Amino acid sequence: MDRISHLPDETLSKILSFLQTQDVMRTMLLSKRFKSQWLLLPKLDFDDSTHFPETWGYQEPDYGNFRRFVDRSLMSREGLVLQSLYLKLGRQCSYDDIAIWFGIAVKRGLMELQLEYDDSSYPRDSFLPKNLYTCETLVVLKLKKCYLDVPDLVCLRSLKTLSLKGMIYSNASSLLRLLPNCPVLEDLFIQQSYYHSCALSFKIILPSLKKLSFLPKRRKKYSMIDPWKDSSGITGLVLDAPSLKYLHIVDRSGGFSVSEIININAVVKATIEVILSQPEKLLHSLVSVEHIRLCLSATEVVYPVGSCFHRLKHLEVCTCKSEWLDLFMHLLEDSPSLKVIKINQCHPVTNPRPHWNQPGSVPRCFSSNLEILEWVEYGGTQEEKELSTYIFKTAVCLKKASFTAKSIDANKKLQMLQELALSPRVSPTCELVFN
Repeated sequence: MDRISHLPDETLSKILSFLQTQDVMRTMLLSKRFKSQWLLLPKLDFDDSTHFPETWGYQEPDYGNFRRFVDRSLMSREGLVLQSLYLKLGRQCSYDDIAIWFGIAVKRGLMELQLEYDDSSYPRDSFLPKNLYTCETLVVLKLKKCYLDVPDLVCLRSLKTLSLKGMIYSNASSLLRLLPNCPVLEDLFIQQSYYHSCALSFKIILPSLKKLSFLPKRRKKYSMIDPWKDSSGITGLVLDAPSLKYLHIVDRSGGFSVSEIININAVVKATIEVILSQPEKLLHSLVSVEHIRLCLSATEVVYPVGSCFHRLKHLEVCTCKSEWLDLFMHLLEDSPSLKVIKINQCHPVTNPRPHWNQPGSVPRCFSSNLEILEWVEYGGTQEEKELSTYIFKTAVCLKKASFTAKSIDANKKLQMLQELALSPRVSPTCELVFN
């Protein structure tokens, strides 16, 4: 305790900032100095599921005590700045309580709000206060398992980060009203909900947007249910984001479609995992990408003619669909600066094996830049052996080739290792690693 008392104020404040508010309050009993530090903390963290833990058996927390504790904590900071507020709430919390707490926090200059409802209240009572939609100070807004019903009057002029996880949307136009009224938004994260399986359309026209992520609903713990079962995914995407640098889209529902991509020419890193009948519209827009991860499932891969990925240095492809090999070879031919290739089976294979056709000319990246080959879930099929042999024979700058076997059979692993080791390698410095 003596050592803590002699710490500088800045260090002490940083330590306290990692604790939940209830634990910070307990430290006030140890020293008067802690009381002054508590008032200077820029962040408050409240979780009604852990605030009053039971002692014997199952017993719900006394919500009345929790509400009074939050009231006192917020009111005691009158005249002081509150930068961040985190609230995790259960079914006993009322709309009025949240509106009051948020109103007080806004008066303290609130810049970041994280609001999460637990499963007991979701989606029945997870409404948001109306004054949230016109808050002028919010820079970061992270919502989880809330009900989004965007009013006609909405303006979040300072908002730069918006995270929506497991949300319920009152109607299809909720997001269409919200996003255009976030004029400086830079980071948008959307994760689907287990409780909301209807199709969603997104029209994102944001000149300021730098990072965009669409992810599927998370698989529940210990659940064997496919997270895409009964999910309609994203059925229409309109995207105009000239400042976008990072794009992450995962939608394996089968309903994903691109309505229009106007401008995403600044993207440098992209992860695309979709079932898409015509992926060429999306691929053709990513000509400036430097790092890309692709898992494209399509009835027929129609490669965008005229595309050239001059800046692409890192390429990762998934082998779960039979079309992957054609797409892979096209990308190699049009990526002269490629340095790293990663081949991975990210999902169970359901289609027939691909057919290997040796290209008429060696890809330019093999002659000048390719240094690393990483192959995960290598099965040693005829097509895989022919491709690996071709890379070994033509990649003159290859420094490292690593393989992780799909099979757990020791004899089969040994056979694959021997075959790879005996394959002639044109690069004298190539190191072969077999995991």
